[in-house]
Amino acid sequence: MKPRVSINNYILAVVVLFFVLLVGMLMKARYRLPSETTIVAPIAEIEVPRAVPVAIPVDEAVQETRDYKQGDWWVLPRPSLIVSRANEADTLRIRSGSKEDVFVLYFVDAAETSWIRPSRLHEQSNYFHKAPVERVMDSGNEARTWVSQLLRDHPFKLYTKWGKVPDTERYYAFITVEAEPGKQFDLGEMLVRRGFAMPLGLQTKLLPDILPPLDRYKAMLGKALAMAKSERVGAWAFAPEALPKL
Repeated sequence: MKPRVSINNYILAVVVLFFVLLVGMLMKARYRLPSETTIVAPIAEIEVPRAVPVAIPVDEAVQETRDYKQGDWWVLPRPSLIVSRANEADTLRIRSGSKEDVFVLYFVDAAETSWIRPSRLHEQSNYFHKAPVERVMDSGNEARTWVSQLLRDHPFKLYTKWGKVPDTERYYAFITVEAEPGKQFDLGEMLVRRGFAMPLGLQTKLLPDILPPLDRYKAMLGKALAMAKSERVGAWAFAPEALPKL
């Protein structure tokens, strides 16, 4: 065979082979097998989570007013007694709201509880018709215990002008106690009536509206004093000499 003819035959064979491969690829693309089918899966839309509002707990406790104004007086509506060794029947540490203060009752002077003020003790002994000073102190301690129990067991209110006791951080005040349902009683009068105090404390002309006017209030204390003497209660029980008739 001549060389030229061989080359032509080779080229023809390559062309035929290329044609067969091309036809095969076209047929495969047209008649693709099911297993080879390309499935385009839908892309699910992913929702970006929004910020969820978080409920912040709020303290629902209503803070009660520490005090409010009533005429010339400031009223502590829901005070509580703080137990203290420094307390006396007429000198009390009181909490109202978040604060604590010491208050001294107007109009009355309760029996002493110790020898801290000996001259005062002797004055009280003379007032209670020569009652021994030891018995005056006994009455003072009994009075302190009685007041502590009273103010723990019954609601009370305090009335003050925030007037200071000289040279101290104490304030003068009235205290009324709901010793019976719906009835308010003046603590000073209660102390005098039980023979635990003398009506000799600092006075003030204007009294809180819950108390009677000045003249009637003084008369009320005088009546309480007369009954305590007559019944010989409290420190009056220790007077060695006969009490004068009233």
